Amino acid sequence: MKRLKGKSFIVVALLFSTFFFFLESYAFAYTVQTGTVITNTSLNVRENPSNDAPVIGQLQSGAKIEYVDVGYDWVRITYNGKAGYLNSLFIKENRPTSQATSHQATSHQATSHQATAVSGVNVGKVTAKNGLIVRTQASTDSAMLGKIDYGSKVEYRISTGGWGQITYNGQRAFIDTSYLSGSTSNENISGATSNENKSVDQQAAVTGTISRVVIDPGHGGRDPGARGNGLIEKNITLLFAKQIKKSLQENGIEVYLTRSSDEYVYLQERANIADSFQADLFLSIHANGHENSLIRGMEIHSFALNNIALKLENQFRDLPNAVYRGHYESNFYVLRNTSTPSLLIELGYVSNQADAALLQSQQLQIQVGEAVRRALQS
Repeated sequence: MKRLKGKSFIVVALLFSTFFFFLESYAFAYTVQTGTVITNTSLNVRENPSNDAPVIGQLQSGAKIEYVDVGYDWVRITYNGKAGYLNSLFIKENRPTSQATSHQATSHQATSHQATAVSGVNVGKVTAKNGLIVRTQASTDSAMLGKIDYGSKVEYRISTGGWGQITYNGQRAFIDTSYLSGSTSNENISGATSNENKSVDQQAAVTGTISRVVIDPGHGGRDPGARGNGLIEKNITLLFAKQIKKSLQENGIEVYLTRSSDEYVYLQERANIADSFQADLFLSIHANGHENSLIRGMEIHSFALNNIALKLENQFRDLPNAVYRGHYESNFYVLRNTSTPSLLIELGYVSNQADAALLQSQQLQIQVGEAVRRALQS
């Protein structure tokens, strides 16, 4: 009987060891962040990350929260002692000013132009070729209302810090005046009072030759991203980003990385870099993870359908050994908060053994770099 107990103890110990090894191999690391609820009224707290899930409570606009981003436009919070989920479209990530790092694409920063004052009102012409973003506040961290087309004339009043105040669809809004050239004419003024669609229209925006690209290696620093099979997403994204940069630069395309080392860059800052660089394309690089280790494959995400997404899809389908899952129109933060045409690539699932093996191979890094190059230059 004693010998049986000893054997039972050994079996139990082995089971626990196996269990914890599994957890370590397939754990997903989430970073706790702070944010603010931004809605006109209140935001529903749901039982699960789905718009069809039961509502378990509400948070008022302006509420401060701690959350983890669980992906696909949902964040998880603790609500009345249990897990609750919020739509991330209505969460503004708080950015401590003491820790903010300035990432400026200084060599290609848009030139600031002084607009001409006319009876206290200035008139300028939009010089941003992908359109001028309209925001709720005089800050790049504020929510986007829409954009004003390239070449449009805009009436505005000087605000603070290089911002101009306008009236947009009947409400007060703000624009970055560094993307305006001076003008004394007020004829055919548009944008400030138009009824343009408030969403950023990136569809068919990628035309002509692509000569300047911003590549965004996802996560970094205190935000490791997904983990599995000994891989950490932030390391994988940086390796692939550097290889893609190399492939593009060798073929005459100018490239800027949002990060080139293991550092944390705020989401809005990543989007801002693309606009500051006046890029033809913003390419965000990520890797996936899932509790189901059988799920694998590469994905392409875009805020709106564009021809580059279709060309890249054709390239990914032909990659040897890799599995391509498809193209999705997604509302990820970095895609919707830049006026630059944008794509997000999910390289594969670190939680899947086959994908993890591929993600570690230099061969796949080179193949992806060449696939992106061919898509941009075809």
